[in-house]
Amino acid sequence: MQKTLDNLAALLAAGESATVEFKTSFNQEAIEAICAFANKRGGIVFVGLKNSEKILGVQLAQESLQTWLNEIKSKTEPALIPEVKVLEYKGKTLVAFIVRENAIKPVSVQGRYFVRHENSNHVMSLTEISDSVLQTQNSSWDYVLDESGSLEDISLEKVSESIARINARGRKIPTDPMDFLRKNRLMRDGKLTFAAQMLFAKDWHVNTAVQMGRFIDAIHIKDRDEAHGDLVTQVDQLFGFVKKHINCAVVISGKPENDLVWDYPLEAIREIILNMVVHRDYRSASESCIKIFDARIEFFNPGSLLDDMTVEDLLNNSYLSTLRNKAIANHFHELGEIEKYGSGVTRVLQMFREAGNPELKIEVTGTGVKVTAFALGVKTTDEVPDKMPNKIPNKVPDKTGLSNAENKVFEAVKENNGCGVKNVMSKTGFSDRHVRNNLASLIEKKLIERRGSKKTGGYFVV
Repeated sequence: MQKTLDNLAALLAAGESATVEFKTSFNQEAIEAICAFANKRGGIVFVGLKNSEKILGVQLAQESLQTWLNEIKSKTEPALIPEVKVLEYKGKTLVAFIVRENAIKPVSVQGRYFVRHENSNHVMSLTEISDSVLQTQNSSWDYVLDESGSLEDISLEKVSESIARINARGRKIPTDPMDFLRKNRLMRDGKLTFAAQMLFAKDWHVNTAVQMGRFIDAIHIKDRDEAHGDLVTQVDQLFGFVKKHINCAVVISGKPENDLVWDYPLEAIREIILNMVVHRDYRSASESCIKIFDARIEFFNPGSLLDDMTVEDLLNNSYLSTLRNKAIANHFHELGEIEKYGSGVTRVLQMFREAGNPELKIEVTGTGVKVTAFALGVKTTDEVPDKMPNKIPNKVPDKTGLSNAENKVFEAVKENNGCGVKNVMSKTGFSDRHVRNNLASLIEKKLIERRGSKKTGGYFVV
């Protein structure tokens, strides 16, 4: 008994929390607190105290506990019957209602739904109510059928491409795209789920838009683009835009191929983008956004952290992975993009450390989460300027003897390091052939160089 009293003292001394609530008396608010715990992870409602210091106690009649339990049962739907215990503490009588997380959710109190957030109870939003229903069904929003969509909205060719990628990893699944959709619960009764609509959109989907911009400073933008197609293609599109606008240095190592050192670890950047696509709240009116500055990249994604997870939990890897979009996450897992649920943040943090970049900055802001990545060489992340000094070597290129056309092409490359032929064409007004001839001449004069693959590479000032 003494051990129990010691534990009770410690529990009460810790005060109200995500799992503990104090009530001076049994009333409507006590029932709402019980409901809030049932809709979350459970908890204990203590009746008879205001706080850990002010112990009021309760006066119990012979039928008090049964009357209270009957009231809880009659006012909740589905009916709750919590475990109840009478405790003696510091000469006072307390009553503890021990509430388990309910298997069927959400639970209401006379038509109103409550949920526990940190140390207080809140009325559930419509989104929270619908998520709670889906959680009971072991499902998620993206498995819901899109009543307004049809097979005409998706590309079966894209479905087949995903099947080929999955089978290339050693799986042997049927190659019929319709069969794939049905077996993966992406289509039921001839109707497509929201996940299917977004994963295999033929042209574009209203929910998937992502804004991208290369900023000179907070208000001046140098280049912009928008991705609003299928989610599988979108990962590569977003990654390509970021890669186009970050710096890369060639390190002469004496090996047959020189090393390329990017401002950011590319694998980590792609992992951040993948997390954006997989974990975004696609029901939000807000759009995802990527802002690239000289010394940092900001990734904003709609959707707050789930299940009372905190930024500290993410950074310390002390959390259980909860999927907002189970169907989308499962598909990317099948493609080999997600190897292990819940390990992405840890891997990204490790890759940034190994590359020598500053730690990521993760913030819950407004209706979503913002992740800020800082470039290699940034000394402090407290105040990072929008515009950093030009990273092109201080040596001024010798442009004497250049023709007017060569000079225009050189200036176009200098203004947009990493650009391609089409970008130079738009800057100079020259034809494709004229641009390529002048680029070749500038490369021969060692004023610019070509870096990267044929598909994603570009031209850089030496």
